[in-house]
Amino acid sequence: MIRFHMLIPAENPAKAGQSLNILLVTENPDGEDLTRTVRFYGSMGRQWRELLAEERVFPANSHSHLYFNLPAERLSEDFWGEDVEELAIAAGVSPPEPGERGTLVFFEA
Repeated sequence: MIRFHMLIPAENPAKAGQSLNILLVTENPDGEDLTRTVRFYGSMGRQWRELLAEERVFPANSHSHLYFNLPAERLSEDFWGEDVEELAIAAGVSPPEPGERGTLVFFEA
């Protein structure tokens, strides 16, 4: 089982219209290597939407710092249908549970 301990955006506030680098702190306490698809989700106070999915290998008994880049188009008004001023971001192997807050990222021009 993979554990996700912390999601840290490279910038907060982030630049509107640009991609966003994310550091994800993970743990694999199992005694064997695991390959999983890590998914990032965003929410503007409503339903979570998938922003990115990447397959990663988690070495046995590891504590890993993984780097991801959320594409600018998934952080845009075109994707969300409204101006993105703040966005909750969460990571996991499945969508967040209802009520999960995620990490709030603010965007500025």
